[in-house]
Amino acid sequence: MPANRTIFITGASGFLGSALVNELLSLHGDYNIYSLVRKSIGAGRDRVNEINGDTTKANLGLDKKTLDNLTGTVDAIYHLAAITDLNNPIEKLRRVNVDGTKNVLDFAMQCKNRGKLKKVNHISTAYVAGKRSLKKCRVMEDDLDLGQGFNNGYEQSKCEGEKCVNEYRKRGLDIDIFRPGIILGRYKDGVTTNFKMMYQPLHFFSLGLFDRIPAPAYNVGNLINLDVAAQAICSISSESNEKNMTYHVVSPETISLDYFLSMASEYFGFKKPEFVPVEKFDIYKEYTPVKRKMVEPYLPYFNYAAEFDMTNTLGAFRGKDFVFPEFDDANFTVLFEYCAKAGFIKRKNHAVIG
Repeated sequence: MPANRTIFITGASGFLGSALVNELLSLHGDYNIYSLVRKSIGAGRDRVNEINGDTTKANLGLDKKTLDNLTGTVDAIYHLAAITDLNNPIEKLRRVNVDGTKNVLDFAMQCKNRGKLKKVNHISTAYVAGKRSLKKCRVMEDDLDLGQGFNNGYEQSKCEGEKCVNEYRKRGLDIDIFRPGIILGRYKDGVTTNFKMMYQPLHFFSLGLFDRIPAPAYNVGNLINLDVAAQAICSISSESNEKNMTYHVVSPETISLDYFLSMASEYFGFKKPEFVPVEKFDIYKEYTPVKRKMVEPYLPYFNYAAEFDMTNTLGAFRGKDFVFPEFDDANFTVLFEYCAKAGFIKRKNHAVIG
């Protein structure tokens, strides 16, 4: 990254945001990072300057002096601030994921008009594909609103956020979109601060709460390690000269649900649930209301069928030594070891192979 860069980032204290900041700090160059936070807690990292603000407010809630300073110096923006909870009502999700995105892009327009801003990097999700991910198809990086419907308000709000991005692209902003898949712990050591998504249902299974799940064993997962996702986004955003690109940030190596749950059940020592075709599974007869509430948010992500095209992403790395690690036994073992060490899932003394 060239010297004297000034980077503005939202969501820096979040799961992916924190990892991305660490990657940015590891790059060479004399540059400053400004992190927008709703309440200052002390960045604890050199070269990170916390700025009090709020993406849901006009001008990001910044005072005039701070706004003038930033719009005159910022030349790269990373927008990660978002609500990711699958159970939130759509109105709450839109306030942050759509309206907040618009406010960040309005701020970006001010930066561009001052003459320094080069690019905005918007972090979205591969699951703007919505219910297309439940069908056998190939989701292209430029696909967005195809009338697909959504599994939850989070997916819908992120799709609407990308539609907002496309409008600002037409207004002259250079905005790259990055769409991570499901993010698990770091490849190097399994560390994670977020035990949602694939970890949470594993916790339920380890407690023996679900003997059967409505999902085919052969469906594939589109996963990515936290540090790998951060490295990929950082590398592409700082080195690519392409404009207005969209990148799927997932592992090119897909895995079956059966393999994933077999690895987990053997490591943690629980009985692997039986896979039942969705059309033969009556969730209202099989599960109590409490169990339905526990597992329903995760069922769409156990019923993958689509593959995510990575033409743009792999093209950005052509000729470079960047490698997406495989989700193999070694990768999952590291992830599960940290999960057990953190106490999120208790490992039984002996394994039970389901």
